[in-house]
Amino acid sequence: MNRSQSAPESPVSSEVQMPSPRGSVPVIIFSAILFLSGIGALIFETLWLRLSGLAFGNSVWAAALILSSFMAGLALGNAIAASSRIRRWRPLHLYAVLEVLVALLGCTIVFGLPVLGELLRPVWQIFWNYQPALLGLRFVVSFLILLIPTTAMGLTLPVLMEDPMLRQTNFGRALGFLYGSNTLGAVAGAVLGEGYLIATLGLRGTSLVAGLAVCLAAIAALLVARIGGDASETNPKPAFPLSPHVSYRLPWRLLFTSFGTGCVLLCLEVIWFRFLRLYVVSSPTAFAVMLAIVLSGIGLGALLAGAIQGINRRRTYDTRASHSGATAGRGGSLSVLLLLAAISTLLSYLFFPGEIVKTPAGAFSLASWYQIALLSIALMFPVAFLSGIVFPSIASSVQATVEDRMNSTGVTTLFNTTGAAIGPLLASFVLLPCIGYQGSLVICAAIYALLSVLVSERSSWSIRRPTGLIITALCAAVILLLAIFPYNRAESHFAHASRPYEIDEHGKVLAHVVKRIEGTSDTYQLLRRDFLGEPYYYRLLTNAFSMSATNPRNQRYMRLFAYLPIALRPEAKDALLICYGCGVTADALLHGPNIKRLDIVDISKEVFRLADFYSGINYSNPLRDPRVRAIVQDGRFFLQAAPQQYDIITGEPPPPKVAGSVNLYTEEFFSLMKSRLKEDGIATFWLPINQLKVEESKAILRAFHNAFPNALVWASADQQWIMMGIKGPGRGVNEKELRRLWSEPAGPGQDLRRVGVEVPQQLAALFLMDGEEIDRITGGVAPLRDNYPKRLTDAVWNDQANFNFTSTYMDASSAVERFGWSPTINRIWPETLNESLKSFFSVREMRYLSETIGGNEWAELDLYLRHSRLRVPVLEVLGSDGLRLSIAERAAKKSQPPPVEIMQDLVAGALAQRDINGAIRLLENKKDRSSLSLDDTYLLTYLYCLNGEVDKAEALAATNAAAAKKNSSVDWLWGKLQSEFGFHPPAD
Repeated sequence: MNRSQSAPESPVSSEVQMPSPRGSVPVIIFSAILFLSGIGALIFETLWLRLSGLAFGNSVWAAALILSSFMAGLALGNAIAASSRIRRWRPLHLYAVLEVLVALLGCTIVFGLPVLGELLRPVWQIFWNYQPALLGLRFVVSFLILLIPTTAMGLTLPVLMEDPMLRQTNFGRALGFLYGSNTLGAVAGAVLGEGYLIATLGLRGTSLVAGLAVCLAAIAALLVARIGGDASETNPKPAFPLSPHVSYRLPWRLLFTSFGTGCVLLCLEVIWFRFLRLYVVSSPTAFAVMLAIVLSGIGLGALLAGAIQGINRRRTYDTRASHSGATAGRGGSLSVLLLLAAISTLLSYLFFPGEIVKTPAGAFSLASWYQIALLSIALMFPVAFLSGIVFPSIASSVQATVEDRMNSTGVTTLFNTTGAAIGPLLASFVLLPCIGYQGSLVICAAIYALLSVLVSERSSWSIRRPTGLIITALCAAVILLLAIFPYNRAESHFAHASRPYEIDEHGKVLAHVVKRIEGTSDTYQLLRRDFLGEPYYYRLLTNAFSMSATNPRNQRYMRLFAYLPIALRPEAKDALLICYGCGVTADALLHGPNIKRLDIVDISKEVFRLADFYSGINYSNPLRDPRVRAIVQDGRFFLQAAPQQYDIITGEPPPPKVAGSVNLYTEEFFSLMKSRLKEDGIATFWLPINQLKVEESKAILRAFHNAFPNALVWASADQQWIMMGIKGPGRGVNEKELRRLWSEPAGPGQDLRRVGVEVPQQLAALFLMDGEEIDRITGGVAPLRDNYPKRLTDAVWNDQANFNFTSTYMDASSAVERFGWSPTINRIWPETLNESLKSFFSVREMRYLSETIGGNEWAELDLYLRHSRLRVPVLEVLGSDGLRLSIAERAAKKSQPPPVEIMQDLVAGALAQRDINGAIRLLENKKDRSSLSLDDTYLLTYLYCLNGEVDKAEALAATNAAAAKKNSSVDWLWGKLQSEFGFHPPAD
């Protein structure tokens, strides 16, 4: 069989042949070609995986199968290269054809996958009740789609190594430079794609740029073939270029080492990324930077390997003597490199400079890219760099046995790629869930050490040789490190993630971890904050990010996700909740008077496992309700594949800027929600204005309204907006149906009152805007779509701009006017409940301004106490809430007099009930116990006046005049009491 126009090489010819002075020129040219190829290949890879996730699901298993199908295609290309010879074609010509295939099919896949996903929806629905078959079907489809371009990718490097222009270049040198350049091209692709192209051109436009880069590589290859080749080699012959041919003995130890290094490195990559997310928020930018650092290490290491081979390329050996010596030398060098990799794995973790990133508590925190890069370099670069040296070194040793350059590269890459395909699965499904990230790092280091033993020759261990001494010393260092390794070090890294929520800036303990789970895709920590020894609220941390919490403020909007659609569609029987969070929305949905079925879909089984670790007043695990069905699945794929339809669909999704969450906020996702609704069904979804730039919020609103022409937006006194979409015109609800929610014992009335919706009119006073207003404010704003995910950026939001935007809609007068003029509201809301709405809108406005920019707490309290019957605003202005009050009241029954630390809550509770005398007695008790604060003095003075005891008020104020602080709020209070009750303020 002809493999090319050249005769076969001898086993050692590539090692002993003296290169021509021009030998470096082909290497430089081919490196530049592969650099371009690397740019396009990495961009295509990220686009394919992203769009495959949208078409086939992003659950842990689905993502693993999609990645496996990609790696399987690469391995198939490697296998063809390992078992074939090139005949009648110049390798450069074949390479150009392969790159053109990658470009054409790569772009076709990017443009066609969304269409294919839509066409396959009926197929998914047929197989929905047969999940194993559905999973297998998704793997087969994704494998077939990616088969040809990934196979072509797997062939490119081996084919290029076979070209005659590289024949006089040392094999190891050429492979090192070509492999390194290709990997550095991938670095450029990762940075360019995520940092610029997707934001500017969208996914489809980015695929065209990737295709252009790959085509440029093909054109360059053709030009080089024309300029630098023999005339007889310039035109490919009309025959298939590859023929099966295997006539070599496999060097199993070397190939198993190649397999092991590929497996361990990709395993480590998963572990590293998981670990870094305890310090760095999971954003697309962070992932791009981390990937770029790993690839940079591999690429630079490969270049160094090529340079080292170049330094030694002029050595001339006796053929027989040199072969065994060279083999032993290579084995010793590989052992040293692998032992250094083992040591670097442990030391880079032990000396990880995590404290350079101070993670603040808050909704979302983005470390700057250079901080992410610094942490990534410290943790990942040393091992990645050594891995980049190892691969060309292994391939050079394999080539000494296999002879043929393409076969050598192909078989080495085949085993390395196969290991790389298994590594992420091993890390995600075995190591991380079973022994955690730290144990996994130690196991990987140990495997590197074992591989060093496997690949070495017996002579390499002789202490008479320098290499033997080095290997022995490094082995001893590995054993010593494993023996003295601080196996409790992981606790400090977990604590870094949870510390902002456990301890305040003064060192006071706020909460403690009750459960920690290292799952298949994330690290979860459940924190509990206590009040008087009882659970007050919980916070769920995913990696270093607060994903959800059960504190009263969050519970309000989370429960309104359910109560708003239940109020407007009280007959609803079937509900779907996408993302479980802490279970607050699930619990609220189960309070629906007619709910018969609740499907809860979450991508993480660990979130469901944590449901048993919550406890508290009146808490019951929603997952134990017989009406509930918990489904571990990607919420978006569930909407595509599940055949059920629902009266209500809502969600407790991750914040939009967390990596991957953008897929739950696009127009296509909202259209899927609509497609699963029954006629007149209602969907609600979270819009966290305080975590977005104004234009990003508008892009999501535009996307939602495009999917739901009948759209509304609601909010309490915060920036946690709730988008509502109705399929169809929606039906009107009457006053009796609404009031029944508050009056029936088994209904949600008690829960509604606890979160601050105490009467039906307050539900109306949550209104912000309807579809017409959305149209007005989003005119000219492009919607968030799957093709343009970067319309949701990683940029930090502007709090002042967000306040300016939201305060317009919190203004009571304009909100009442929009409510009254809204055609949708007039169609679905009972007109009989429209009286006195202005006062409820005013309460929301005052609470919002107080929470965002501050206000006059005495004026606010006076308004609530004397001009409304609402309880929750009184509690809030006095720093309490329903949960704290319940705990305080139980503690007060057990201890008389009540502990001082609960007196403020008891006072707030008495005033919420309009029990002025009770509040006065409690404050006087504090006074008798010498624990009355200055604010308590003002409050007691005010209450004395309300109770007609002006003389007591004046005496108290005079007694504390020296401690009184002058400010606008106190001035207002003295003026109010003076004008309405004849109170005489103390003299200055």
